[in-house]
Amino acid sequence: MAFLCRYYSSFPCSAAQDVKFPLVLDLFEMCTRSLQVKLTPIRERMRLHEEAEVEKSKDVKLRGHEPMDTDNGEEQYEPYWFEDDLGSNNSGFYELRAVLTHQGRSSNSGHYVGWAKRRGTHWFKFDDANVSSVHEEDVLKLSGGGDWHTAYVLLYAPRRLRKGAGLTTEGGGESASVAAEATAAAGTGEPSPKTAPSDTPMDSQ
Repeated sequence: MAFLCRYYSSFPCSAAQDVKFPLVLDLFEMCTRSLQVKLTPIRERMRLHEEAEVEKSKDVKLRGHEPMDTDNGEEQYEPYWFEDDLGSNNSGFYELRAVLTHQGRSSNSGHYVGWAKRRGTHWFKFDDANVSSVHEEDVLKLSGGGDWHTAYVLLYAPRRLRKGAGLTTEGGGESASVAAEATAAAGTGEPSPKTAPSDTPMDSQ
């Protein structure tokens, strides 16, 4: 919570304690077992894609040069929803895309600033007419606990997977076999051997 109201005083609100928030929100454990099974195929591909990206980063460091930023904003992505449920999330992962912060000790005064993700680890800070580029590490410092900007509203969006990511063209034969097993498991209602869902019974999507 961004504010702690004090009804017994003339001072309306004060900044509350430091509340951490994640860049990636994973709701897999809050889903029913049947939904966890449906989430598994895309999650497995995302895991394999992340592993492939780590290997690429290691290779870049060995070569001694930084990777080129090839994301031009028009790259194609896999659908993030289930075919029979438009607008749903087929992975259970949500990425932080924007933050609204408040700076000040009272809810009736202070200054509001917007922060929006550009791509990768790069963000924009919108301070009235002043727009500047910041790093995601700066965004993680918006958790409050002092006179600095405090996150007031967090906006998350479903995590997207690039087309072809986590398949044979990227990760080799193992990627193909694991993804196939996960897809087959989703069709039969059985958990994937690589990503077995928990027994958490909560029904949430």
